[in-house]
Amino acid sequence: MAQQYDVPLQIHVAETALDVEESIEQKDMTPVRWLESVGVFEAKVLAAHCVHVNNEDMHILSTHRVGVAHNPTSNLKLASGFAPVTQMREHGVPVGIGTDGTASNNDLDLWQEIHIAALLPKAINNDPTALPAPVALSMATIEGARALHLDHLIGSLEVGKRADLIVVDEHHVHRLPRFETTGLNVYSRMVYSAKSTDVRHVMVNGQFLMRDQRLLTVDEETALSEAEDLSKKVNVFFVEREKDLLNKLLAIGGLDRQETFEVQVKAHVPRDVSVSTWLEHPDITVTRHSERNQYDTYLVFSGGKGRIRYREDNVLGPGNEVTPIYNLILTGPVVEQEYENSVVLTRSRYAGHADRTLRFYREYFQPDTEREIIKHRHRYHVRYRGMPFVINLDEIIQPPQEGPFVEIKSRTWSASDAVRKAEMIGEMLDRFGLTAEHIVRQDYADLREEGHSR
Repeated sequence: MAQQYDVPLQIHVAETALDVEESIEQKDMTPVRWLESVGVFEAKVLAAHCVHVNNEDMHILSTHRVGVAHNPTSNLKLASGFAPVTQMREHGVPVGIGTDGTASNNDLDLWQEIHIAALLPKAINNDPTALPAPVALSMATIEGARALHLDHLIGSLEVGKRADLIVVDEHHVHRLPRFETTGLNVYSRMVYSAKSTDVRHVMVNGQFLMRDQRLLTVDEETALSEAEDLSKKVNVFFVEREKDLLNKLLAIGGLDRQETFEVQVKAHVPRDVSVSTWLEHPDITVTRHSERNQYDTYLVFSGGKGRIRYREDNVLGPGNEVTPIYNLILTGPVVEQEYENSVVLTRSRYAGHADRTLRFYREYFQPDTEREIIKHRHRYHVRYRGMPFVINLDEIIQPPQEGPFVEIKSRTWSASDAVRKAEMIGEMLDRFGLTAEHIVRQDYADLREEGHSR
């Protein structure tokens, strides 16, 4: 459609190192190379960020005349990194200056962006002459227009172009002293000392939008009042959401709201016991087996709020092939009911696919403590006397534990079903030769006395 209507196309590209790593892992090429391979750069593209691009990427961007929106404040706030602005410009890539969005740049102050954009390359390259003031200002004007593929219409004061201009008041204390030694001092004043509050008039396409710092096309009082009302509603939403982990999970989506219940038991397995002998019992039929390494991070909250488990489940396939599965589980009360043989009806759970990084969940939920468990698991889906169960044989690697452990569990949907399956789990324990002294009443995350605080 961008080609059909001859309009620019904006897309975020290589904003984080993770973006690049995942692209190489999944597509065997960088995001820039992949976008070229599928024809995206045949359109007039504005690529936002481009923090993690290499020389080959820069050559591709230049060849296809892709413009770049450099967003220094956003990159700093999100710790995305430092875009190689001077190198991209050396490759002939037009680089403009942007603010990104309000979520990652609260004030959207373009003057601040110009200031930071001019300073960063100096520190990064250990060169005080890198990206001089005239260049920085051009990135906010004509070079930004080239990045947008609109330099035939805007970006400079020329006959035939739209009359876009601002008038900046230099008569403020922070603009003094003013020097006129080189003829280029005005650029230094604009880039290194000007502020957004210095802008006195704004004209777009020949129409004044602001005169003497008074907005002409917006009812400022009404807009501010509406913004204040909306802020209050957002505040109420966030305060209420923060009180409940489930609400926080639902707010970011991707969560299965259906509660699930399990009857389960966990036990130490004596070293001299053969699990394979258990599975050969005539009443047990193995329907499926898998082997995996599981990396669990428990986000623990005080005050009885529960805990959230983030799991990277690496399923091992033939030829050491690894299939990662990421999930998130919110657990509530530890035990709903306990039966004979220490079989318990476990907590209600809300489960979902973890489509964000562990770092995101840490920052989003702000747990009081964390507990990390690494284990190697053999999982057997079995039928015992016709009923489905899962038998997990676990070796706890971190923190080291005496083991192995066995978990026997089954989902249940009614009280009578739970009682029946609890009795059957008790039968299996007896047949495996496991007694009360082998039973483990804690979750793996609770086997260590306390988790480390963040």
